[in-house]
Amino acid sequence: MDVRATVASGEARRLRVAAHLSISEMAKGCNVDQSTVWRWEKGLRTPRGSGALRYGALLDSLRNRLKSAA
Repeated sequence: MDVRATVASGEARRLRVAAHLSISEMAKGCNVDQSTVWRWEKGLRTPRGSGALRYGALLDSLRNRLKSAA
């Protein structure tokens, strides 16, 4: 998954909201501060490094879970 493209397109936020997760829950899952996830979703910062890798893995998991529920 291209995390940066997923965030830039707004899909990351849509996935989080569809999974009924708060920004705080996403941040805990990625081991980053909730303000970091907020900035990513608002387009103020670009995900990088290990936080971006964990965020991408979590988003993939959410995408797969939502697809299997449909």
